[in-house]
Amino acid sequence: MRKKTETLLCIAFMELLRKYPFPKITIQKIAQQCGVNRQTFYYYFDNIYDLMTRAFEYQLTQESRVNEEQSWEAVMERSLCWMKDNRIIIKNMLVNVESSYMRRAIYPVIMRSMTNVYWPNRIIKDRNEESDEFVRHFLVIGITQYILEWVESDYKESVSEVIRKLFYIIKRMYE
Repeated sequence: MRKKTETLLCIAFMELLRKYPFPKITIQKIAQQCGVNRQTFYYYFDNIYDLMTRAFEYQLTQESRVNEEQSWEAVMERSLCWMKDNRIIIKNMLVNVESSYMRRAIYPVIMRSMTNVYWPNRIIKDRNEESDEFVRHFLVIGITQYILEWVESDYKESVSEVIRKLFYIIKRMYE
C-alpha cells in the first residue's frame, strides 16, 4: 500500500505538470488528484521538491526500463525520447525550478543504466573498484549535464545524435 500511494502521488504530480507551471501546483492539488489528504503527502515526501525529484526519477525509470536486460543505448534512447515527447513537463520543471533538482532526478537513472547494463560486460586493463567507481561517477555527471544542456537547447540535436556522441565518449574511456 505504501509504495502504491507514493507512486500515485508521483503520477498525479506529473499529470499536473502537463497542465500547470510548477509554481501553480500545490500539495493540496496533488493530494486531491490522488484522493488523499495533505498529511498523507508528508508521510511520503519532505516537500514538493522532494516529490518532483522522485516523480521524475520514477517516470524515467519506468520509461527507460532500466531494470530490464538491454543495451545502454536502448535505455538512453527511451529516456531521451520520453523527455523530448514530454517537453511541456520538462519545461515546467526547468523554467521554474533550479536545474539541480532535475540533475538529482536524472543522475540515478543514468548511473543505474551504466552499472546494470554497460559496466558488467566490460573488461578493462588495470581495473580496480575505486577507479571504476570514479570513472563511472565522472561520466554520469558529464552525461547528466550534457542532457540538461540538450533540453535547454530545445532538443536541438536528434536523440540518436546525442546517444552517438555520448556512447563515443564512453567507448573512448574504455579503449
